[in-house]
Amino acid sequence: MKTKAYIPESNISELYLNIWKSGKIDRSLFHQIQSEINCQSLKSSDDSKIVSRLLYAVRRGWLSVRD
Repeated sequence: MKTKAYIPESNISELYLNIWKSGKIDRSLFHQIQSEINCQSLKSSDDSKIVSRLLYAVRRGWLSVRD
């Protein structure tokens, strides 16, 4: 049985910055972010926008997903 780990809200902006600096995102974190946006568990609209930007950047190829 899989347990669901939530992204701490206070760290989303730091997470965003670190991912953009490195240009890559860990596959497990990517799937976690996808589930967060699909479940709409993000309380702040700013956090939701940040997560949407990360997913968009992956789709466009600006960020790579690594194992």
